[in-house]
Amino acid sequence: MDLRLLSDPLTKEEKLEVVTVAEVKRDLRISDDDEDGVIADDIEAAYDYLAGPDGWLGGCSLLQEEWELYLPAALGETFELPMRPLLGAALTGFAYLAADGYEDVSADRYFVRPAYGEFATVGYLRGRVWPYVAPGTAQAYRIRFTAGFGTTRDSIPSPIRKGIRLLAGHYYNNREATSDDGKAPGQEIAFGLKALCGRYRIGPDHS
Repeated sequence: MDLRLLSDPLTKEEKLEVVTVAEVKRDLRISDDDEDGVIADDIEAAYDYLAGPDGWLGGCSLLQEEWELYLPAALGETFELPMRPLLGAALTGFAYLAADGYEDVSADRYFVRPAYGEFATVGYLRGRVWPYVAPGTAQAYRIRFTAGFGTTRDSIPSPIRKGIRLLAGHYYNNREATSDDGKAPGQEIAFGLKALCGRYRIGPDHS
């Protein structure tokens, strides 16, 4: 599988619109502005920890992102999009590698079955098959789609936003690998993330 980000990478400013420095300072009961830059870095790190192809949530875009997926020949009857949730009910592009380059796959050949929070499934309709591409072709099919909960902070579920705040606060308060008692400080934060964001997480084995 060859997955590529088509849209420009999200900026730090865009991530800080999802969870603001002021919100994290409120949670931490910080009133001065001396370490606003540190807190902003912590928010960005927390966002990146949860989101993305390898993020803790498991192949989840929070804000809208455009993706391009290449799949090899001998495509099965159905396949899953590796990023979720699908934004909208359709792909933004589906093409196969023909003799003269990529050509569109007709929309009457296939269906898209989105499921909120789950990985969307694409498959060919009864009586149809995928356009033929020679076996062994690595980038036989090119699929483009948009994933994410939406374009604004309010489109992202509030438990996930709370999880970002929790994790950013954890980063701020624990700047060393171990705590004062010599123990790793991650156990409590892991329980908090599971309680807040666990329902939105899908593991590598789809559990």
